[in-house]
Amino acid sequence: MLSLILVFFVALEHLLFGYIEMFGSVQVQSKAFGFPEKELQSNTLQIALSNQGIYNVSLGLLVIAFIIFNLAVNSLILSMIFVVIVGTYGGLTVTKKIWFIQVGPALLALLSLVLAL
Repeated sequence: MLSLILVFFVALEHLLFGYIEMFGSVQVQSKAFGFPEKELQSNTLQIALSNQGIYNVSLGLLVIAFIIFNLAVNSLILSMIFVVIVGTYGGLTVTKKIWFIQVGPALLALLSLVLAL
């Protein structure tokens, strides 16, 4: 049960990330992602963030579907591995804060899933 709660938390995080990326104000995006507001006023960057937001929302919904439809634990494990890999890259290329906000919860969920096998 703890594993599902942790995985669900990771999914909710991605829904929130996607919402902020697609619909958040420049001020909210700046605070959430650490980009200067001036950069975030770029139409090109806003389009890129919106596109990334779609992927985050999709990942969140996919993981929630795995939980709701009681799919194999392997599906959840693979999803958490994916989040860890993507978050690690983001931590290396954007901000180390991603390691704590995205990778940390996904690693806890992954560890919990593996130990529950």
